[in-house]
Amino acid sequence: MIKLIQFAGIASLLACANIVSAGTVIQIQNADSMVTILTDGKFARMNVSADEYAIVDYSRQTVKIVNPKMRQVMLLDDGRAAGGNPGSRLRTSVKKLGKGVVIAGYPTQKYAYSANGKSCGVIYGSAELYQKKGIKALLLAVDNILEKQQAMLGGFASMMDDCTLADMNIGRHVNTTGVPMRTEKNGVLDSEIKSIKLGVSLPADTFVIPASYKTVTMEQQIREAREQMQQYQPQIQQMMRQYP
Repeated sequence: MIKLIQFAGIASLLACANIVSAGTVIQIQNADSMVTILTDGKFARMNVSADEYAIVDYSRQTVKIVNPKMRQVMLLDDGRAAGGNPGSRLRTSVKKLGKGVVIAGYPTQKYAYSANGKSCGVIYGSAELYQKKGIKALLLAVDNILEKQQAMLGGFASMMDDCTLADMNIGRHVNTTGVPMRTEKNGVLDSEIKSIKLGVSLPADTFVIPASYKTVTMEQQIREAREQMQQYQPQIQQMMRQYP
């Protein structure tokens, strides 16, 4: 998705003139992908998939999913179209197990976490990293994205496994665990922070979305999908008549 391109000669000099204040860059290894998060304390940028990235505005508490190929920006709304309260049935908890291992240069403590009494896995958390400048704001931004995703699920959350929902609520326990540096499920690595770079100079356009991109909301996307289904309704009914 986001590819780092190295420029030589005059191009690199021009890039150096286009720098903002120091930021933080974090790389997280998931089961099938490497996620890079960049933040300057006011905004965060993180890849969502190979074709999309998210821009989070801390002060406005907005989350925008940007698709450069489609030249489109989707604003995550509150998910009212889905209905329901995805977190109403979920009770999560963490229990300290003891000293963990050093991850990305930070010592950790080991915690077990559960949902509705069901064991969901192990968290290695760093209290030291949690105290670093800008980290708390970043975790709040990530938690904001997850909350919006849950809101979009609405009533569909009842069909999800408790531990899947618990994964989306780990942020509720950072005051206890610190920054989740690694999570394991059934003894298998699920995700791990591989590197953390503080005081990094970020390009000035890191968090800028081109003004020419079309903005849509999740509610609009759902409505358009329903309209398309309605267009094909007569054909579907005709096909059903052929198979009594």
